Amino acid sequence: MPPWQKRLTKESEKSNLPLSPGQQEAQKLISIEKRSAQILVLFLLAGLWFQSWAVFLGITLGGAIALLNFRWLWRILSGYLFSGKKYSLFQLVGKFFVLLVVIFVVIRYLPVNPIALVAGISAVVLGIVIEAVRQSLGTHRKGAR
Repeated sequence: MPPWQKRLTKESEKSNLPLSPGQQEAQKLISIEKRSAQILVLFLLAGLWFQSWAVFLGITLGGAIALLNFRWLWRILSGYLFSGKKYSLFQLVGKFFVLLVVIFVVIRYLPVNPIALVAGISAVVLGIVIEAVRQSLGTHRKGAR
């Protein structure tokens, strides 16, 4: 199993051994995914205030699309970076067109609120920003000791 697919176990989290660079990057990506899912849950709870199926569906589908896109991109790039696979531009372009088709189908054929869809998609962006700030502050604090 490639190192980017290995989940960190509780034993390795408690261990004092340093993590390999691949494990460190995987840990950061897992943190981003978790934070994005937490933000998406907050958006869904806030969306209940509108009492609209279109808003709830838009936030849900937007968040699902964004999280799946993030995971798919992670898988493509980690295969290239950690496994030494040949870089395939076709994978990235294909992923982009599949994403466009999915968003088109959702907007065209499902009763979603487009603003709620964008809010759901932005959950991953907010997760990335929050985790970047959190990790940079954590690194800054560790260096200050």
